[in-house]
Amino acid sequence: MSDFIYEYFIRYIDEHIGYNAINTVTYALIALGFAYLFFKVLKKYRIKIDERFIYYIIPFILFGSAMRVVTDASGDPRVGLANKLALNSDYLFGLYGKIASTHLYDYGYFTTTPGVYVVVGLLTFFLTLLLGRVKRINLLPKIGLVLFLIHFIILIPLMKNFSYAFFILVLALIGTVVGFLAFGFMKVKNSWVQNLLVFSHSLDGAATYISVEIFSAVSEMKYFEQHVLSNAISSAFGSMFFYYLIKVIFAIAAVVLIEKSEDMDKEERNYVLLLLIIFGLAPGVRDFLRLLAGV
Repeated sequence: MSDFIYEYFIRYIDEHIGYNAINTVTYALIALGFAYLFFKVLKKYRIKIDERFIYYIIPFILFGSAMRVVTDASGDPRVGLANKLALNSDYLFGLYGKIASTHLYDYGYFTTTPGVYVVVGLLTFFLTLLLGRVKRINLLPKIGLVLFLIHFIILIPLMKNFSYAFFILVLALIGTVVGFLAFGFMKVKNSWVQNLLVFSHSLDGAATYISVEIFSAVSEMKYFEQHVLSNAISSAFGSMFFYYLIKVIFAIAAVVLIEKSEDMDKEERNYVLLLLIIFGLAPGVRDFLRLLAGV
């Protein structure tokens, strides 16, 4: 059993080589199990899961993704953030040297996927319960935004691939507009939440396509796709562009099915929409920021 765990789980983290079918399915089942448990606890403590709640959670999604990119820049001894930024830089009073010396962002089980998202998810969950209990839930997005901005500011001096980032955003917005028009045609509820879901998955697909297939073809920095499903789609169709198209179609179809379902109440719909936003926005923002920063 220990050999099995190492071969299919730990080795993929230690060697930074992504995912296989076994750990992908396992992580998905664990995530769904915790999502179900969290929903029950939120209901028990009477935390209202409405569109405002989704808005409150978004900064934590951005925080988790930005934190993951800081790890990409600093934790890998091959690129170290201190070296990447030239430690002698006076940027933010030598902040990067201090960051590197703490080793908080060294590659490890709690700073890489899936560990970093488990940590961020638990932090978000317990902050939600705590602030809900003291009736200050309105502070939740402010805390998330501060945590995100701290890590975003760390990445600013690294940012350089603006043209490629721009094309990612263009593709993501095109997918979102297609979704917006599709919802209107099918007379499906079309609020910012539904559009954000389509944007999230469009961003994920666009960032993957541009990073792996366009940027890597002309740059010394080579990105590769770590996920099993997207690699399978790319192999089947001959291009990662089809992964982008399938993500857009998936997001639109998911919204239609959720909104037309008669088996879920309003809070259940909102919670499922939130989960789907997380599954698209978290990797999408991470890939977008990583390409933008060139790490």
